[in-house]
Amino acid sequence: MSKADENENAAKRISSFIKQNNKSIILTLGEVSDLKQIGQGGNGLVYSGVQNNQEVAIKFLVEEKQSSKLQRFKAEYFNINLLADRSNIVNYINYEEIQFEDGYSIPAIIMKKYDKSLKDFRNDTTEISEKTFINLFYFLLKTLEKIHKSGIIHRDIKPENILVTKEIDFVLTDFGIASYNPELYTLKAKTEKRERLANYEFSAPEQANKGAIPAPSMDIYAFGQVCQWYVFGATHRGTNRSRITDIFKSEEAEVIEIVLNKCLDNNYEQRYQNVNEILEHIDEIKESRKKVDPFEEMYLLNDAIRATCPSVSQGIQFVEDEKYILRLVENINKQNFKRRLWFNTGIGNSDFRKLKYLENKKILLDYRELKIKGIWLYTGSSYDDLIIFETEENEPFIINGKETYYALIVNNEHIVEAHHLNSGYIEIEDEVYSLNDLDVEEHNRSNDYKYYFIGTDFHSSIIPENDSILRLFQERRTINEETVSLLINNLRKKKHREVFYRL
Repeated sequence: MSKADENENAAKRISSFIKQNNKSIILTLGEVSDLKQIGQGGNGLVYSGVQNNQEVAIKFLVEEKQSSKLQRFKAEYFNINLLADRSNIVNYINYEEIQFEDGYSIPAIIMKKYDKSLKDFRNDTTEISEKTFINLFYFLLKTLEKIHKSGIIHRDIKPENILVTKEIDFVLTDFGIASYNPELYTLKAKTEKRERLANYEFSAPEQANKGAIPAPSMDIYAFGQVCQWYVFGATHRGTNRSRITDIFKSEEAEVIEIVLNKCLDNNYEQRYQNVNEILEHIDEIKESRKKVDPFEEMYLLNDAIRATCPSVSQGIQFVEDEKYILRLVENINKQNFKRRLWFNTGIGNSDFRKLKYLENKKILLDYRELKIKGIWLYTGSSYDDLIIFETEENEPFIINGKETYYALIVNNEHIVEAHHLNSGYIEIEDEVYSLNDLDVEEHNRSNDYKYYFIGTDFHSSIIPENDSILRLFQERRTINEETVSLLINNLRKKKHREVFYRL
């Protein structure tokens, strides 16, 4: 008999047993009556019932007792109950192995019953509330921060696994495929080959890869997808993501939009690596938005362009000499911007912390190592100033005879594989060091884009409304003064709203 058949028979046995006992079952903590099936998956059944005048849910594991799924089932209950702070985490009441009359037993977790799942909640809602959306965003953020600090990666964040109370508070549930730090938890929870690795719609792309190491960035990707789904009723893959700010116009929504953009990067290396990075970025974004004059910010960049290439006053300039690249980086870094500058490709945009000149016409844009063919410069009315980095294909790093485009440079001397970020330690000349004690710089030489546009977040080349124009421009393999001039004319038709109000 196949495992699927065995599971089906076990499910029928549970259902039959409950019917024969007048929809009730005797547990250690008392009788559960009025049992009704409310869910069924590949490996389990979920029933609702009443115990001690309280609504409860019972999750039965329909699986062979010697399987890894039983181990994970136990880990789900016992490890979660070890959390010091279980607020906004499903309330697991008890674990039992329920004995049948013929000696057969079924593992079960008894938990509090909640009103409905987020999926059902959204389906029942006629209007998507911005307040509820913001509450959902911060609930997920704080809950992921809590479980990640406790050594748990959920790996299955999706609407069905977020429960909603009658007061519209949120609760995270179903830690069935979670990963637990073995140094903190005795009960291990291994996932075997061919076992499910979460819902494709919401899970990070790398989660489907064989041997993928569980990481907080997986949950961060799913967190972004849940927020995207709540607003639009669909997740996002590829380009042209629907923006939260198309629906909600508040400043809080603008901040969240910036965060989600980075959460949903398909490349895990370019996402936030932990929740603390998100919280710090949110604080920085909000702080930077206080008392900022958009024209003062744009003038600083205008000054950096003119100081780099004085002949830009004659019109569009294309400069290839290394001195201009170095000079522009130095001039930008000299300016006292109140907000971070941004880059945009038309396909993805982000603010950045670091702009550093390396050597041989290469720059580091945060952790992106770009090989610059030349720079296009233009100064006009500040909001339509233009900086375009035209890039060339980069060569890979060679580490231990193997090519890689992603590496760490330690103490400006040692080039090592990036996987050391996962362990947090590195061995150099037979000595082991914590990365926290070293100067570590990430370098990613892979580059999908030919053109990078640099500006303040008020510039016409940075605002989302002009992304479609930049996407078309990105398809050009060669450009000249005429095509750049046409681009500038197209970009200036749409302006940042704060610029528009001031003009």
